[in-house]
Amino acid sequence: MASKYYAVKEGFDKAGNREVRNLILESWDECLKYVKGVKGAKYKSFKNRSEAEEYLSGFTENIRKDSGEYPSDCLHVYVDGSYSTESERYAYAFVAVKDDVILHIQNGISKDTSKKQLRQIAGELEAACMAALYAHSTGEKKVAIFHDYAGIYHHAVGTWERKDASSKEYYDTMNRLMDEMGLEIVFVKIDGHSGDIYNEITDNFAKLPLGLKLNTAVDKHLREQTVKVDCEELWVKLREIVKLSSLANVRIVGHDD
Repeated sequence: MASKYYAVKEGFDKAGNREVRNLILESWDECLKYVKGVKGAKYKSFKNRSEAEEYLSGFTENIRKDSGEYPSDCLHVYVDGSYSTESERYAYAFVAVKDDVILHIQNGISKDTSKKQLRQIAGELEAACMAALYAHSTGEKKVAIFHDYAGIYHHAVGTWERKDASSKEYYDTMNRLMDEMGLEIVFVKIDGHSGDIYNEITDNFAKLPLGLKLNTAVDKHLREQTVKVDCEELWVKLREIVKLSSLANVRIVGHDD
């Protein structure tokens, strides 16, 4: 019995000059023949054949938000990253929302400049990892991650080559959460600055630790719509990125108007 199984969803047989799909292989060397250097190759490794077969029968796609096909009955988490050319440091942020109520906001800044060559991408990847870990820690079985960087999806499922430590660590963390811890992750692609208030809030919280100029879109949206938060601490936290007058349209769930 093989110690690992390699499922190739999409690859290319260079020797036979043909596309290959839905292969299950029992060695990494065999797998490499169909995926190494192949743009858009889709493949993953599994501990048993049944998991490999399940992967090939139902591959998670990168859903576009504007399609409306993403699930509405689970935790939604918006992720983003930023980079400061002045300090050569990156920051990350995520905003967790369920039933149109903000439950959690988290951001942070890198401790060093070792990943400065990745710029904001390092922040994007860290945001998604932290968001998935948050979902798991709160007992969620399913989470939809809304992202504007396509690598959030492609590096998680292995369709992009992982050339640096950050993407390798990201792949390992996300696959451990999905395969070993049973967290179902739905990836949802959203265009940056496309009018989604949660996306705009996340963007500002990713900029905040770096001292970057914040966008004014959140204030603009709050003049036209109400946002609900789970507790007073989140109401206060939003004060960090919006004008005090805008908080009139931020309602704390359970509080009297």
